[in-house]
Amino acid sequence: MQPSATDVLNGVKNIIVNIVLPELQTEQARQQVMYSTILIDHVIARWEIERPLMAEEHAELRGLLTQALGVVDDPRIREALAGGSDAPLSPKALATENERMRRLVPVIARLLPEAKTEPVAELDAAIRAYIRNQHLRDRAMVQVGELAW
Repeated sequence: MQPSATDVLNGVKNIIVNIVLPELQTEQARQQVMYSTILIDHVIARWEIERPLMAEEHAELRGLLTQALGVVDDPRIREALAGGSDAPLSPKALATENERMRRLVPVIARLLPEAKTEPVAELDAAIRAYIRNQHLRDRAMVQVGELAW
C-alpha cells in the first residue's frame, strides 16, 4: 500500500519539526520553519475539500453557460462548452477549465438583454447565485486547516 498525499505531507512536516527545527540557530529561522508547518497543515486540510469544490463549480459553470446559450448571443459560450468536458478531470485540468469558463461570467452579465423577459431574469438570477456560491467555495478553501485570513 502506498502512502497518500496526506501521509507524505505529514511525513515532511514531521521531518521539519523533529530534525530541521532543533538544528536552527536563530529565532527568526525557527519562526519561519514553524510557519511552514502551518502552511503544510493548511495544504493537508485543503487537499480534502479542493477537488469536490472545483467539481461543484465546474458543474455550476457548465449549467450557467448552457443556460446562457438561449439568452446571450456570443460564440465564446458555445466554444467554451464544446471545448469542455463532463468527464472527470485531473485537479489541474479542472482548475484550467473552470478558469476558462469563469472568464465568461462577466461577459454574459454585460451581454444580458435590457428586456427583462423570464429567461433573462432567470439567467441574471443564475449569475448572481454562481457569484454567491463561488464566494462560499473560495472562503471554504482559504479557511481550512489552521490558516485563515
